Amino acid sequence: MQDLLRLLWSLLALSGFHATLLDACEKPAEKKVRVSVIVILASETDTTTDPKLEALAAEIRKTKSELKGFRLLKMACKSLPLDQADVFELIEDQSATIKIKSTADKMDRVRLEVHPPSMGKITYSTPCGKFLPIITRFKTKKGEHLLFAIRVQPCGEDKPK
Repeated sequence: MQDLLRLLWSLLALSGFHATLLDACEKPAEKKVRVSVIVILASETDTTTDPKLEALAAEIRKTKSELKGFRLLKMACKSLPLDQADVFELIEDQSATIKIKSTADKMDRVRLEVHPPSMGKITYSTPCGKFLPIITRFKTKKGEHLLFAIRVQPCGEDKPK
């Protein structure tokens, strides 16, 4: 009987069964959310607007009519784990700290905590794949207003099909 058990364990070890059992017991991969941040400068004097920002500019002008032109400065992307803050550099020593508070819910909304420059923390839920613009109080040396927009994705991966 012992010889049979030894043979069985040898066959299982050769077949990779041991590795499969060990892999099954390892910690599951940490779920991360991809965060994209675009940095935008808005001008009260220059009327030039980046074509990629036309729709966003139209929405912002509804409440900030003094902003005439918008230009896309840069974009950064990071994959953030749940409840771990990360810093996104914006411009001229200004940064925003972003933390994922909860991953996508049934309605594909992710809860974020954002700490923009010169402002208090903002906690909100955002739909996946959509940019949320934040107008800061910071102005560059040239007098341009600093804005940034945040998008999260991918979402809905755990939904039943």
